[in-house]
Amino acid sequence: MNNNLVQTSIIADGAIPRATESNLKFLPLTCRIRPSQLTCLVGPHRSQLRIYLQMLAGISKPQQGKVEIFGQQVSELDHFAWRKLRCKIGYLSGGSPLLSAHHGLMNVMLPLLYHVNLSFRAASDKARVLMTELDCDCESTTYPSQMNSFQQSQFALARALVLDPCLLFLDVPFNDLGAKEREKMGGLLGKYKENRAVCMIGGFQYPHFLEQHANQIVFISEHKIINFNSWKSFLQTEDHDVQELLSVL
Repeated sequence: MNNNLVQTSIIADGAIPRATESNLKFLPLTCRIRPSQLTCLVGPHRSQLRIYLQMLAGISKPQQGKVEIFGQQVSELDHFAWRKLRCKIGYLSGGSPLLSAHHGLMNVMLPLLYHVNLSFRAASDKARVLMTELDCDCESTTYPSQMNSFQQSQFALARALVLDPCLLFLDVPFNDLGAKEREKMGGLLGKYKENRAVCMIGGFQYPHFLEQHANQIVFISEHKIINFNSWKSFLQTEDHDVQELLSVL
């Protein structure tokens, strides 16, 4: 097999997402997302970016073109194959909060209990180790309603990482955090980028993180899609639409 393909987690080739509930125009996306690299989707319409992100994550199938995840075409996966692939993918969204009926530890354990044949004790032990690595500083049996925003974000990140995913998708997960908390969360994300591909939207919240870790910036609008190979090249472009976006941040 071609070495380039082996080292590529996601291949999007002329992929246009299904967007039946959107009036926006969607252009074909071609890009490669590789292990140990971070790709950030940016553009004027967050709802549009989210639809592209969900297509790259395999949550939705492309209307046209193809998306391959670890060499498997998303359009050809049946339910069983998708569930197997899902264990390799972590998805963290500000719109998918912790389950209020369960305490923090149980929220982190749930993917292990659902996707992996682990005993309750083994799942608990694995979750606790990860929570310690993430410096979760409240009691594991604290319920989400009793946590502050940063603690909720730590537990949500732990839940997304507990299956040791090869792919991690971040959908504006830390929008309600203060500047110092965003910097700290950026440090955690940089630490867990190693050996896995990360694709995110909402990275303008912590530019220092993007400057350090972003390997690819994909600008998406109704009129164009432009791939940049670094945060620096994105900032230095003379493209009018990109400069207009940067001017309002």
